[in-house]
Amino acid sequence: MNKYNVTLGSDPEIFIQDENEIVSAEGLTGGTKQKPTPITEDGHMIQEDGIMFEYNIPPCLTSEEWVDHHQYVQDYLTVLAQANGYTLNKSVSAMINPIYLKSKQARTFGCEPDYNVYDRRVNQPPSNNTNLRCAGGHVAVGYPNPNQATSEKIVKLFDIFVTLPALLKDNDTRRRELYGKAGSFRFKPFGVECRALSNFWIHTEEDMKWVFDQTMKAVNIVLDGVADEYIDKHSELVRLAIDNADVNLAKVLISEIKLTEQKILT
Repeated sequence: MNKYNVTLGSDPEIFIQDENEIVSAEGLTGGTKQKPTPITEDGHMIQEDGIMFEYNIPPCLTSEEWVDHHQYVQDYLTVLAQANGYTLNKSVSAMINPIYLKSKQARTFGCEPDYNVYDRRVNQPPSNNTNLRCAGGHVAVGYPNPNQATSEKIVKLFDIFVTLPALLKDNDTRRRELYGKAGSFRFKPFGVECRALSNFWIHTEEDMKWVFDQTMKAVNIVLDGVADEYIDKHSELVRLAIDNADVNLAKVLISEIKLTEQKILT
């Protein structure tokens, strides 16, 4: 039950490829970050982020809506890619052939800065002097009466319940050379955008539901007013495990976090 009427949205990025390699999606969607292309009247939109497809879904109250909206836009992009002789590619990161990185759009990283909740500073943007590109799978959280303190706690609990265990699911270790350090986020008028995840989870219904359910767990803990014990006990090491892709430490911390949860629930 969604007792606080929390909504989740997302804007994942996806590579495309021809028969031989990942290529640029530039010019295929007719949409940009500033002016995405609507494909329905309900909030499904597509655009380009550098050389990748990016899409937006409407805010979701349930995991069923979440899965349906993601699948709807991915099906649309699959057809769009195929109409141009391409297919979608599930890679999280890739070294791109320089011939696809000559345009200003292809060399531009991001549209606005994001922040680190632990340092409380702007994250340094990556250098565009690299052929490495990576696909994000950010999660936007809308909640009643949004404020800075609550949003910052949500980001920390998101790391504890989503980003940390995602290390056991996402095998990519290159993306965080550019983006997605622990605690990466942006404030939003409706709440907060958690920016640490890659797009690994958008390719199966099981992983989509897992991200939705784990995010809702994190948000509910914050809105229930019991987040501080998790943050005080675990955030420092959780951050270390995420930034170093330390799967062994993640496994230890996950067990300890479950003990904290059992204590609070009893």
